[in-house]
Amino acid sequence: MPDIDFCHLNLAKHYRGGERQTEILVRELASRGYSQRLVVKRGNSLKDRCADIHDLDIREVASNPVAAAWAARGSRVVHAHDGRTVYSGLVANYLFGIPYVITRRVVAPQKGKVLRRWAYRRAGQIVAISNAVVRSIQKRFDWDEVIVIPDAHSGFVADAQVVEAICARYAGKTLIGNIGALVNSHKGQSTIIAAARRVAESRPDWQFLLCGDGDDEDRYRDEIGDLGNIELLGWVENVGDYLASFDVFLYPSLHEALGSTLLDAMHFGLPIVASNVDGILDVVEDGVNGKLVEPQQPDAIIAAIDLLLQDAEKLQTMRAGNREKAQSYDIGHMANAYLAVYEGL
Repeated sequence: MPDIDFCHLNLAKHYRGGERQTEILVRELASRGYSQRLVVKRGNSLKDRCADIHDLDIREVASNPVAAAWAARGSRVVHAHDGRTVYSGLVANYLFGIPYVITRRVVAPQKGKVLRRWAYRRAGQIVAISNAVVRSIQKRFDWDEVIVIPDAHSGFVADAQVVEAICARYAGKTLIGNIGALVNSHKGQSTIIAAARRVAESRPDWQFLLCGDGDDEDRYRDEIGDLGNIELLGWVENVGDYLASFDVFLYPSLHEALGSTLLDAMHFGLPIVASNVDGILDVVEDGVNGKLVEPQQPDAIIAAIDLLLQDAEKLQTMRAGNREKAQSYDIGHMANAYLAVYEGL
């Protein structure tokens, strides 16, 4: 009999949305009594964040798919959570006969390498987090065996006193927030800065807050310059406190498999202004729970925010609708879906 029920592999360099999804899935499965192993890239904070999880064996390895595969031995099922561990699943299957699941979290076109094709073909199940990801996989590989299991919201909570302090700091302001890695080629925050610059005088009550860190932080600081209506807050651990403080959530990504942060925003009942791209369309319905705009269009963002804020009744309907919709994206639904996959292998 295998020693471990499920082995989760994630060799990502940084702790981002995919790593948060890995963590919350492992936590939920641990709460249900499953024994698990987590194999991570040495130095990723995912290790420390999961250190308190019951019956979880954590292994750190170099960024080496073979090393991750070797660490998976003795497991009943292997789950590859990022691109590098697709090959780890293949090696673990070849060496130890362990069935593996691949979760694909990006919409970027895949290179049709022979080894990658083999790894996908041999997987027990391929999972996409959105319909856009399904299309990107099938465009390259022409497969019908892909299923969709959306990400889950993180279940963030808010401290009422901290929220009160944040709101007091920006008293009289409409808080328009963004949470995400500061990487413009993906998350597109330069468009937020451009929008802030255009409304600096015409809408003095709007305050843009950007939470996160990333490679473009210095670039953004240069772009912001002396603007007073936009602020980079850096990495924040108390994400829920900021979500509870925002009035509108802004998400101008250039491409997005799903955007799990959108689910967190919905969980807090936030109306959303987001780019009309990829998997975002699985989450945001234009005019129903937010507004969709074309990417890199600051004037469109300004107009969408204006439209939302002008109709208080519609805004309240959106808030209530998003809270209700977020319930179908809770961790229980995601865990049940993955358990059904694991048990079917």
